[in-house]
Amino acid sequence: MTVQTPDKVTTSKTLQKNWHGPMAVLVAFITLGVVYGVWFAYSVFLVALVEDMGWSRSLTAGAISVMSVVHGLAGPMNGRMVEKVGAQWTIAFGGLIFLIGMLLTSQVQTWWQLYITFGVITAIGISQAGWIPFIVTVERWYPTKMGTALGFAMAGIGFGILVGVPVINALIEAYGWRQTFIFLAITGALWVIPAALFLLKMPEEESVHEGPTSHEATTPPEGLNSAEVETNPVPDEPIYRDWILETALRSPRFWLAGACFLTGACVAQILLMHQFAFMVDQGIAKTESSFIAGVIGISSIVGQLFWGNLSDRIGRERAYTMAAVCNLLAIGALVYLSSMLALWVAVSFAIFVGLGYGANTPIFPATSRDLFTSPFFPSIFGTLAISGSLGAAIGAWLGGWLYDVTGGYSAMLIVSAVLAVVSPLLLWLAGPRLPNPAPHE
Repeated sequence: MTVQTPDKVTTSKTLQKNWHGPMAVLVAFITLGVVYGVWFAYSVFLVALVEDMGWSRSLTAGAISVMSVVHGLAGPMNGRMVEKVGAQWTIAFGGLIFLIGMLLTSQVQTWWQLYITFGVITAIGISQAGWIPFIVTVERWYPTKMGTALGFAMAGIGFGILVGVPVINALIEAYGWRQTFIFLAITGALWVIPAALFLLKMPEEESVHEGPTSHEATTPPEGLNSAEVETNPVPDEPIYRDWILETALRSPRFWLAGACFLTGACVAQILLMHQFAFMVDQGIAKTESSFIAGVIGISSIVGQLFWGNLSDRIGRERAYTMAAVCNLLAIGALVYLSSMLALWVAVSFAIFVGLGYGANTPIFPATSRDLFTSPFFPSIFGTLAISGSLGAAIGAWLGGWLYDVTGGYSAMLIVSAVLAVVSPLLLWLAGPRLPNPAPHE
């Protein structure tokens, strides 16, 4: 059992009172809203691209699947970049790549060009300016309130959905999807790069060492004097080291957590990526459908703030299970909407799916840190995050494929319901509530 020393408590409180901590959360909020707002607004681009280019829905949705895979596979690289050059330069470089990828996407003529420019290049930019470097930054400023701080920071994604989807839909209606990509490329880079270099700061890290400090090695345990220690030597005990990527990969709890992230991200992407097309197919106007997406943004902000704080208080498993119930209620609302067209049902879906999705962004990284607290957390989480991105890729593609094969949404909704039940069960098995000491010699 690790006991927090007074020095570490003081350090933690000092960090949280420093204005750089709140600034880091604010920069994370805005930046994540910018880059991931583009990601989730692809549901609007999807409809425009299908209508303009004549591609199938599954082929067009495949670009977001490629983006999800690339975003995840870039995780280990981004973790190492944070460790080597720092979060600020990683994010700034991501802003530059985001600019290039979005500008190239505005010029595509074929589906494979879309896959490369948006699915690969833009995905790398989003990943480097995205949640891995910001999670590391927020985690270092708020080590004892990570769920709460991440809830505020990750609420920027919901804000991006809230503002991005209706604004992007209006831009596409007014100027076309190509000009909209250009506008987003320039405005995104104008914020991300300067904010990372001039507004974002990292706390000074305490030295990392293995084994006891010299003071701890020479100070006898409480209740014993030096003579007693010399005459009653402590037997050889295993020396616990920090988690590193290699040891984390050998832990069953790493894979259980990854499976939870995969299934949770999969159900979220099925519901979020295809809800706009679902609403339009049911007869809801595009303007009203974009309003529904805005409601999702608002409810996801509430969810991220609420679940992050609640998970700090009652545990990741309980909070995530409650969020899974919200996902099931959202699926039930879609089933009802398919038989009775009513705006209030669509709004109910938006509220529940936003709340359900809102748990993923604070609870996934907080769970990762609970299980693998270490100076090498960036590399570990960067690798573990692959599972979430892979789940998002599967969900975005699977929803479109099930629709193309069946001609409807029933199979998509059944798969979503199963995943919504399985994901929290996997988190309980991973057990972030339980101690997880690093392997010893």
